[in-house]
Amino acid sequence: MNCCLRARGGATATHRARFPALWSLLLTGLVLALAPGAQAAPAPVPSPTPPEPAAGAPFGVQAGLYGLTTLTGGHFGYALKAGARIEDSAVIYNESDEARTFHVYGADVTNAAGGGLAPAQEGQKMGAVGAWLKLDSEATVIVQPKSSATVRFSLAVPDGTPPGSYLGSLVTALRTPAVSGRVNTETRIARLVELTVPGTADLQVSLTELEHRPAGGGEEFTVTVRNTGNVLYTFAGTLNITGGSSARTVPLTPTGIYVIPGGSATITGRLADLPALGRRAVTASVTATVPGGAAKTVDSNTVRLSYFPWLIVTLTVGGLLALGLLLVITRKRRRAWLRRRAEERTALRALRRELRAGNPPADDPREGQAGGTEHP
Repeated sequence: MNCCLRARGGATATHRARFPALWSLLLTGLVLALAPGAQAAPAPVPSPTPPEPAAGAPFGVQAGLYGLTTLTGGHFGYALKAGARIEDSAVIYNESDEARTFHVYGADVTNAAGGGLAPAQEGQKMGAVGAWLKLDSEATVIVQPKSSATVRFSLAVPDGTPPGSYLGSLVTALRTPAVSGRVNTETRIARLVELTVPGTADLQVSLTELEHRPAGGGEEFTVTVRNTGNVLYTFAGTLNITGGSSARTVPLTPTGIYVIPGGSATITGRLADLPALGRRAVTASVTATVPGGAAKTVDSNTVRLSYFPWLIVTLTVGGLLALGLLLVITRKRRRAWLRRRAEERTALRALRRELRAGNPPADDPREGQAGGTEHP
């Protein structure tokens, strides 16, 4: 199993661990055979070579039985029945030239924003592995220069715990005191604790509504994947686009991240090169895979998009309307002008007829009447 633990509020070491199904089964048999009630007390034996410092920190942490069990990468993996208890240890290496004080605590693991896994902050209420993991000594450990210290802990699964996958972490924190008024810093290494409670695996995946919005000349699609079953899985998703000349797919990101039971993760995809005219149907498809186990594919609702060049059509129609209005106005003015010209021609023809008949028209009819009256 590949997993990246990311601590919030401080630098965090990134480690990876793999837990194949075969090794988990072997480890389960080992645990059940050690003592009644599935209890075991392995002797902590440090690895002969200390781990590399994490993220530049002058210290390292690894499992007490590193190199002697099926565990790899310094992480912890257990298969315990409900009500069972197991003991283990972690080794803290101080590679600096001065004594260091470390704070060790158990924490639940949740899905981090943007993908991946992150341990809960100290002081938060723990509801699973973080609450079930108990240190056998004080949480504060002082490690001398160029030496190591072993921290023992136990993990007890409460009675009635449902079957499934449970994740937690053993966090080792090194706090650097503030200097000259500056804020103090804290470097944390979180070792994954993977617990499997045997039973029927229930791989369940649900998706929220596929949403979309315009983005950068295209469409951005968003969907949230929810783990409603009892097993841990990774997933990968795509956008399936139909319509147009051919179907195509667009990857959803991030991909390959883990989702714990009860957790969720949001993935996005961007559809570019949209047509000016046409229709597209978009569906999100997500495949969840249990490490070394089953897989399940689910599809979201279908979003149907219609594309039409409204701006071009609006401008064209507006231009045609303006041209038509101009033609109507011009036609009315031309008709009025033609009527005036016809009236002028008619008046001119009448004037010419009168002139030919020898009856010049008077400028004023009243003047003509006054000129034909004689006064005594």
